[in-house]
Amino acid sequence: MILQSKFYAKKKVLVVDDCEPIRSAVKGMLQKIGFVNIQSAINGPQALQKAQEVRWDFILVDFNLGDGKDGYQLFEELKFKNYLAPHCCFFIISAENRRPHVHGLVELQPDDFLLKPFTYQGIEKRFARALAKKRTLTRVYEAIGEKDLQKAISACNDIIKNDPKNSMVALRAKAELLIQANEFPKALKIYESVLEKRTTTWALLGRAICKVKLEDYFEAEAQLFELLERPDTQLEAYDWLGRMNIYRKDTVTAFEMFIEAGKVSPRNINRQRAIANLAIANGETDEAVRAYGRILANSRYSVFDTPENYLNFARCLLDLCSDANKLDVAKQISKCTELMQDIDKRFYIDTVQSQEHVLRARIDVLRGNMENARKLLEESEKHDSPYDSVDDRLDKAKAYFATGNLSRSDEIMESLSDVADKDDIVSATLQVLIDKEKEGHEELRERIRVLNSEGLKMYQEGQYPQAVEQFVEAYSYMPSNASLALNLVQSITKVGTFLTQGHSPKEMKSMCNNCVSIIEQSDLSENNMRRYHSLKPELMQLLSAKEVA
Repeated sequence: MILQSKFYAKKKVLVVDDCEPIRSAVKGMLQKIGFVNIQSAINGPQALQKAQEVRWDFILVDFNLGDGKDGYQLFEELKFKNYLAPHCCFFIISAENRRPHVHGLVELQPDDFLLKPFTYQGIEKRFARALAKKRTLTRVYEAIGEKDLQKAISACNDIIKNDPKNSMVALRAKAELLIQANEFPKALKIYESVLEKRTTTWALLGRAICKVKLEDYFEAEAQLFELLERPDTQLEAYDWLGRMNIYRKDTVTAFEMFIEAGKVSPRNINRQRAIANLAIANGETDEAVRAYGRILANSRYSVFDTPENYLNFARCLLDLCSDANKLDVAKQISKCTELMQDIDKRFYIDTVQSQEHVLRARIDVLRGNMENARKLLEESEKHDSPYDSVDDRLDKAKAYFATGNLSRSDEIMESLSDVADKDDIVSATLQVLIDKEKEGHEELRERIRVLNSEGLKMYQEGQYPQAVEQFVEAYSYMPSNASLALNLVQSITKVGTFLTQGHSPKEMKSMCNNCVSIIEQSDLSENNMRRYHSLKPELMQLLSAKEVA
C-alpha cells in the first residue's frame, strides 16, 4: 500500500451517488484501502447538508446524480459556500474521460477525475497523489484563503528552497500566483526555465498566457494555436485566444473563439455569459438569446441559478423587438412575461422588483402605453435591490431612452464605470459591452439631434416635405419622444397629405396617430402645449379624412 491503512482509518470520506449498488461498490473499495468513517449521500442537497455539518477529508461524487445537481454543480456550490476544507481532496467519478484544468493549480478545482470502471488500487494511487500535493501546498492554500498573494508566493519559495522533491509543483503554483499578482515577466521567466529542461503542458500554457498579458500577441497566438492541438489544453487555449482578441479589440474573432470553447465545454456558465455579452456587442442578439437559453438550462439546480439569468434572457428577447413585425413582437413579449412568471415562482420577488418594473416598462413602450411605462420607471426608482448590476443599469438606460427621458438615460449611462477590475472572461466581455453600448448611445443621440436640427431648418425654410423626411427618421429612432412627435405632426399638417417619399399613406397615418397618442400622454412644456393646440384642429381633420390622400 502507498499509505498505511491506519492513516486512512482516521480520515472521513463522503461518497455521493444516486445509485445504491455503486455506492456499495465504492464503499467496499474504500474499506479495502483502510477507511472506516465512510458516509454516503444520494443527491446534491443531501451532500450539501452533510458537508455543512462535517469537514470531510475526501469527497467522491458521481458526475451524473440523476435529477437535480450534477457532480460539478455540487462541487461549485460547495466551493461557493466554503464548505470544503483546504485539506479536502475532491474527486469526480465519470463514465467520460474528463480532465482537470491545466492552468488552475492555485484555484480550487476538483483534484482529479476517476474514470469508470476503476479498482481500489487505482483510487488509492489517486488519493496518494492528491494528498501529496495538498500536503506540499498546505501553507500556500492557507495564504490564498487569506487572500494574501505575497504570503502564498513566499510559501512557494520556502518549498522550492527546502523541499527539492516537491520544487516543481511549488514552481508551478508560484508562477500562477505571480500571474494573479500581475508580475508577468517573473512568471514568464519560471515557465521558460522549466521548458528549457523539459516540455510540460502546464508550462507551455503558462508561457502563452504570460505572452498575452505582456501584449506579445504574435507569439501568444502562435503558441495558443499549437496548444489547440493538445486535448488537455484545447479548451483553455480557446478561452485565452478569446481573451487575447478582446484585448486586441477584435470582438468578432473573440466571439468565435468562445463559441468553439463552448462546443468543447457547453455547460460552463461564465463562458456562455461571455458569449452572450459579445453577441450583444456585435449586434447578434439572436446568438445572445441562444446563449441565455443554454445558461438557463445548465444553471438549473446549481449555485448559478439566479434571477439575473432570467432577467438577461428577457432583456435579449425585448431587444429583438426593435426590428420585428407585430406578430414577432407579441411572441417575444409573451416569452418575456413567462420568464418573469418563472422568477416570481422560483425566487424571492422583492429582490428584483425594480428590475421587473423596468422590463414591464419596456413592454409597455412596445405596446404604445407610454404613460404606464413612465409610471413603472418611476416606481422602479423606489425599490432598493441587492443586485443593481451593470446589466440592470443598461436595461434601465434603454427604458428611459425609449420613453423619451434622455437626461435620465444619459445619467445612468455615465454611471457605468469600468468593470474590468477582475481578471475573468465575464468582466472582460462586460466591459466590451459597456463600451459598445455607450458608443451606440452617443451615436444615436447625435444622429437624432442632427436629423431634428435639419428638419427644423427645412421647416423654417418652408421645405415641408423634406422636413417630414427628417422628422420621420428621427422619430423612428425614438418613437416615444413627445418633442419629435410634435415636430413630425406639425410638418405633416403643413404638407396637408400623407403622401410622402418612402412611406405609404397608410403607414404615415398610423405613425401620426401614434404621435398623437405619445403627445397626449406626455407632460409638454408650455410652448409645446400651445403649438399642439394650435395645430390640433387641422391635424384631426387630416386624420379623420375617409380617403387617405
